Amino acid sequence: MIIQQFSPELLTEIFGNLYINDLLVCALVNRKWSANAMRILWKCPIQLATFPLKNTKSPQEKLCSIISTIVKCLSIEVKNKLRNVYGIIIDETKNESVPMFDYCLFMEKLNFVIMFKATLFWLNSLGCVTGLIYHHIIFQEICNLVIIKSNILNNQQRDTNKMTEAKIVLSAYNPKQMLEGEICNRNYKESDFPLPSHLPLMTQTLSRLERVTLNTCIQPRFIYDLNNICRNVLDISIHCGCNDDQHLADFINNQEKLQKIVLFSFKSDIRLEKISKAIKNKLEQLLSLNISAGQVPLEIFNNKQCNQLIELHLVDCDQSLTKLSDWNQFLCCNDTSFKNLKKLELQCNIKNLEKIGTFLQKVSSSLRKLILIRNNPEDQILIDKFYKNVAKYSSNLIQLDLTIPEFIESLIIILPSCKKLEYLNLRDPCNQPNDLNERFPLIGKYFPLSLKKFGVEFDLNVSKEKIEEFLNNCFNIGIRKLSLGFYFMDFTLDHEIIMRRHVQLGTLSSEFYEYWIKEQKEGNMIYDENLTVQDKEKDYWFDFIRECM
Repeated sequence: MIIQQFSPELLTEIFGNLYINDLLVCALVNRKWSANAMRILWKCPIQLATFPLKNTKSPQEKLCSIISTIVKCLSIEVKNKLRNVYGIIIDETKNESVPMFDYCLFMEKLNFVIMFKATLFWLNSLGCVTGLIYHHIIFQEICNLVIIKSNILNNQQRDTNKMTEAKIVLSAYNPKQMLEGEICNRNYKESDFPLPSHLPLMTQTLSRLERVTLNTCIQPRFIYDLNNICRNVLDISIHCGCNDDQHLADFINNQEKLQKIVLFSFKSDIRLEKISKAIKNKLEQLLSLNISAGQVPLEIFNNKQCNQLIELHLVDCDQSLTKLSDWNQFLCCNDTSFKNLKKLELQCNIKNLEKIGTFLQKVSSSLRKLILIRNNPEDQILIDKFYKNVAKYSSNLIQLDLTIPEFIESLIIILPSCKKLEYLNLRDPCNQPNDLNERFPLIGKYFPLSLKKFGVEFDLNVSKEKIEEFLNNCFNIGIRKLSLGFYFMDFTLDHEIIMRRHVQLGTLSSEFYEYWIKEQKEGNMIYDENLTVQDKEKDYWFDFIRECM
């Protein structure tokens, strides 16, 4: 088949497997190829600003280009209104200024805050249109256009047993609180996004909001305005809330389709009573819940049938408000069910999890991912007892994520029972001494044959002899195509020769290894003291945009 004769469907299938830079090259071939490439690139055009493309444009310049293109897509009626009513006379608002494609048709995700900031960058770059009023007007028209034309909301049937990715997103924060640190202050009267009531042209667009993230306490009026507009939010993340307890509780209660809640307050010593009651009201419809135990008391689970819940994350803060009796009640309560729980994350002291075996027995048929993180160093006897409790009900686990114990022998209590384990990850949040570097080869003897990736979230200082012994142990028990999720502090040519030999033997995944060896040699650019100011600024903008996305 001649390549020019490829159907649009086939081109879309092929282009869907290409990198962004390759898609941009394909877009230059002809109009047909360009249309198919743009259909993919413009699903979420903000990624074009974060991706290191083969040009010299900064992330801000890329965002400005995206906004300029969207403004050209506005209807003639809207362009006439911008010129004649508001006096916004620029090239993009001329009726004859029309882009090659109606790019908004391709968009599948909209982040209001990113779009708001990008519109401001674009207006500032023009220099001829300044002022808050013009900024708000153009921003509202852009968002309305994207919602009307795109496939972001195509009324598809939602699977109530599966978490739906939110497509329309608002992530707001209070800039003063960010600057002054993790301190809540009732005098904060602003956010980085306008009050919803100050955007009257896009009330209907805001009403379709699906995910709300509040990264700090924000003035109650902001939540009040949202509550008057939004009823279809799927996903709420609140990273404070101690000043807005009632408004946030009302907002949670009014979301009819709510699937996911994340709630943490910087003030770990206060209870969020009203928000807790709202979460309790929604508990039996939620698919994912991530809370600070104590701020939200564990008693909200009493007598609840949490059979929709797929993911549960419970974190006990340093200034814990949760007693040992509260944890025992939660872990042993027979009147609460979790029939479909697939992922469980518990972060607290081991003493609180004395009865964890009782809970794991209840969810062992459905549980596939288990994350157990300790806040503080613990006595070895307690750790071994805890691991024995976990080991009894680990046969169906696919992913296991643990705080590394002081002695590797403790891990061996769990690993033999994990017959289906594919991902093992070790963390070190409490800086407890451990003997992993010295006993590194030992752990390779006890991996389940199903293991695909072994990760350690700190750099290892392991000799080439121990690396070779570790990989030999893996090979001898039948481990094949393993990926490693860690790096070595001192990595020599001898280390590389040993690892390449095990790629040839099949112990290590060849696809993984090519990427891994490049990262091991180059290190992470973020920590490079020789970065130029421009590179550091570029990294900052990438991080900013990714955070908002």
